[in-house]
Amino acid sequence: MATNRTKERVAIITGAGSGMGLAVARNLSRQGWNLSLADMNTSTGEAAAKEVGGIFTKTDVTSYNDQAALFQKTKDEFGQIDFVYANAGIVDSYNFYAAAEKLPPPPLPLLCQDVCLTGVVYSSYLGMHYMRQNPDKGGVIVMTSSAAGIYKSPALPVYAGAKHAVVGFMRSMAAMIGKDNIRVNCTIPGVVQTNLCDEETWKAFPSERFTKTSDIVNAVQMILDDESMNGQAVEISKDKTYFREELDFCDENQRATMSAAGTI
Repeated sequence: MATNRTKERVAIITGAGSGMGLAVARNLSRQGWNLSLADMNTSTGEAAAKEVGGIFTKTDVTSYNDQAALFQKTKDEFGQIDFVYANAGIVDSYNFYAAAEKLPPPPLPLLCQDVCLTGVVYSSYLGMHYMRQNPDKGGVIVMTSSAAGIYKSPALPVYAGAKHAVVGFMRSMAAMIGKDNIRVNCTIPGVVQTNLCDEETWKAFPSERFTKTSDIVNAVQMILDDESMNGQAVEISKDKTYFREELDFCDENQRATMSAAGTI
């Protein structure tokens, strides 16, 4: 049964134990939001929840049951869900191109794809259904893509593929869900120095080129504040934001075909 502890807005944030998720949680906490944080790391997740005055649920975002339990727990605790920040992500932890010792090669580990794409799909799907049940129907979903979601990233092809898919998923969902007063957008961060990689990996990047977590916070806040924003892919490069437009149709045949596909 919902406690409805306050009438403030309620947010679910995945990947909230550190990095961009924690930075956004801190920002919302200062504004009085009720926060439900999710992470695989119990230690950092519980510490983050304690810091921002929220609740924590250990969540494997690749598990639909884990995410469903997270959403229901949040609804039971706070009575509604106004914002979902589908942010959890990891990078490829293996060399995609390594030569196999024999054929067929061993199965490809797809945890990166599952976290970065399947997890986002689950969060967004559940967010849609729970936001439809809000006292004032509607809400905001923000998915985390990456610069690797619009540019090639040869060393991390599975990560890049998943992040490209997030952009397409967001645009497709946004085109359908507005009737429910739900806005769907995604962020496309530049390189942000988080615990996604170890210190040795980060040394490969010029430190002056890093985008700060505060820049991500500002972009997410902009999306929350601007009630006209829906279907936007917001690229963040250091302290600058860019709205990345969809490719135009190559010809009228494709326009007609894809317009019909939108009604299936």
